[in-house]
Amino acid sequence: MSFKLGASFDSFQKLWQALPRRAHKLLPCRKDVTPAHFGEMIQNIGLAEQVGHLNMTVLFYGSGLERISGLKVTGMNYYDLLPPEFVKPMSVFHAYILGTPCGAFVGDVVTTPSGSRYLYESVQYPLVDEDGHVRFLLVYGQARKPFATEDERALASIGRANIKDMHYLDLGVGAPAARIENFEFHR
Repeated sequence: MSFKLGASFDSFQKLWQALPRRAHKLLPCRKDVTPAHFGEMIQNIGLAEQVGHLNMTVLFYGSGLERISGLKVTGMNYYDLLPPEFVKPMSVFHAYILGTPCGAFVGDVVTTPSGSRYLYESVQYPLVDEDGHVRFLLVYGQARKPFATEDERALASIGRANIKDMHYLDLGVGAPAARIENFEFHR
């Protein structure tokens, strides 16, 4: 079964496809993800580096991503934000993305402390360093966040129960079949 991204991701996908593949046959270099290439979309882009086991350091998290995801995480280890029971599933998720390599689409229901709820959707793709080693993660996100909602995300709303949809995306060498559809896990 092959998952197709919605039309709202078309502009980002065109820019992703246009990135040069200089050090890896399938993946662009982290160095090529620039404001010059992505323009206004850069505000909805995040970059992280897999530094070591359970250390995914967020290098950049655009202001648009901060607003729609409800998180301010630049400079932090992503795994430190997670509830303890969600660390292992997320480390496996990232291991598939970076190890296969493949992409992923995630639809996550965000809840704010005031109780506002909305769907935050993102695509996540691996990137390589100048030597072709897969160790970076590129995130592009969008949401229909209620206009009046300025709350940050309730950290308690980060977890498996809030993931409405998750699909791995084949970038040319296959992708895991595991997926989440309408909050249900399928193998």
